[in-house]
Amino acid sequence: MPKDDAGDTGFRRGDRLERANALVQTLAILAAGAWAVYTFIYEARIKPALEPPAVSVTTNLVRAGERGQHVAIRSTVTRRNVGQTGVRVLGLVYNVTGVRVRFEAQTRDGATAPDRTTTARAYTFDGPGEAILRESRLFAGATDAGGEPSDLNPGESVSRDLIVYADRDRFDFVRFEVGLAYTRGDDPAVQLRFVTEPNGTLALRPRADCRTEPEICARLKTTDFATEFSLW
Repeated sequence: MPKDDAGDTGFRRGDRLERANALVQTLAILAAGAWAVYTFIYEARIKPALEPPAVSVTTNLVRAGERGQHVAIRSTVTRRNVGQTGVRVLGLVYNVTGVRVRFEAQTRDGATAPDRTTTARAYTFDGPGEAILRESRLFAGATDAGGEPSDLNPGESVSRDLIVYADRDRFDFVRFEVGLAYTRGDDPAVQLRFVTEPNGTLALRPRADCRTEPEICARLKTTDFATEFSLW
């Protein structure tokens, strides 16, 4: 009996197409799985590793009591890691300044600069203010003396309460300023020093000379926050 060559050829062709289709589907499944694994690794490890460190600072001020002309102010300072990578906090400075306001009959124009202008009706600030409190601290990695570690994981926060006393017979309001210096948690620490700015406030600076060692200074990030509280 003669063989049906056309039918046999068609069967082999259909079998090859079926196997090719199965291979394509298998490759697609493997590619999708590989992409899912890569996406997971990228989101979990690669992307956070590329993100710069980011720390926010907030200060909540509450009148805690009074005795005579003195007002007690409770300051709650919260530092929070708002980035996607671990952070090593290296230093903290806290400046509290009392400011007096002078009232006059006419409108006063304050200092004018290319980026700002201040005009106040019938009052002006009586000088830059007077220091009430200057506090600073270096954490582990910022000094050869050791120090307590202060690391923050993503989303983690640390709060600290501080009581400040201000004389309302001498000042009309107080200005609270907080400065933080930090690096990525997996970067080498940067040693710091304290400096006094021309206005009398404390600030943090790297010990390294940024002109000759810019790579060290580039690792250091800072966050500053300021707010004011009326004594009236």
